[in-house]
Amino acid sequence: MRAAARRATLLVAFWLLAWGQVSVANIASGIVVAAGLLVAFPPHRRAVSGPSISPLGTARLVLYVLGQLVPSNVLVAREILSRRSRIRTGVLAYTLKQPSDAVLSLMAHVIALTPGTMTVEATSDPPVLYVHFLLLDDLASARRTVAHLERLAVAALGPQGPRPQSDDTVVTPGSTP
Repeated sequence: MRAAARRATLLVAFWLLAWGQVSVANIASGIVVAAGLLVAFPPHRRAVSGPSISPLGTARLVLYVLGQLVPSNVLVAREILSRRSRIRTGVLAYTLKQPSDAVLSLMAHVIALTPGTMTVEATSDPPVLYVHFLLLDDLASARRTVAHLERLAVAALGPQGPRPQSDDTVVTPGSTP
């Protein structure tokens, strides 16, 4: 009950801020609006707790992403502007070692931010991330890069599930996963 009272008080406070003055009419109407909102949109408790975010892990992930942005941009710009193209594209199917929807989603979004890489598909059962690389020269290096990103994401969000044991595969143009 206390949580509902706190929410109602907060809603009334926002109501008063929106009107710009405290009056009996504004307080009364704020109480009515807050009660209506709490009835229409009752707070529900989550059955499953969300990820526990680690400030240190998040800082390490942010620093890693920032450190990858400049070299990736330079690499892509060099390939676009050079006369001879050395582009060798490929798709890496990476099976997450510590799967969770939060880690999978975070990794897919970070990969989408980095120039020269793109998340093609992400599946949760099995937990596989398909990553397209513009320059896939070294498969082992690409696997290590995605594995390092997974470790950073898990450190930022925490592990959330069992660890399946399986190998990564590579899909190149003309082949299937």
